[in-house]
Amino acid sequence: MSIPLPSYEQVLELPAEIQRRVPPEYLDENDHMNIGRYLEVTSVALWDATTAIGMGAPYIEQRQLTTFTVEHHLRYFSELRLGDEMSAHVRLLERTEKALHGMMVLVDRTRQVLSFTCEVMLVHVDMADRRPSSFPDDIATELDRLIAEHNDVSWPAPVSGAMGVRRRS
Repeated sequence: MSIPLPSYEQVLELPAEIQRRVPPEYLDENDHMNIGRYLEVTSVALWDATTAIGMGAPYIEQRQLTTFTVEHHLRYFSELRLGDEMSAHVRLLERTEKALHGMMVLVDRTRQVLSFTCEVMLVHVDMADRRPSSFPDDIATELDRLIAEHNDVSWPAPVSGAMGVRRRS
């Protein structure tokens, strides 16, 4: 599957969930941002985006519902260095009754280039039995709204083709 990568300008069509400079503690021995920090920053961006629609800590504590990550596909395109300004953008792609497919994109605002993508599959889980569970109607409605907004951009999501929602016939 060969989907072209979005340009820096195209990614900015999505709101930035996180925008910050690379701090010293993010660096590794190669004097650039450690690979784990790319995943950390984009994971927090996804958490922030889903928290904004009601899926944060109170959702877990009060409703005993959450999502578990079941698969990632990570791609690195350009290094981030100390002091570089970066932003993380979330694009929810599609969902089923119990699963959510999304992508987070990290851009280097200093050089105005794409730095990293993280494609992710999440499964909605009932914490009582830790088994897959349907999204509640209110959350499903918000997810559908975000999916529509996120897919109203000028570029196709550069998905790996290795994951996505599975629909039952």
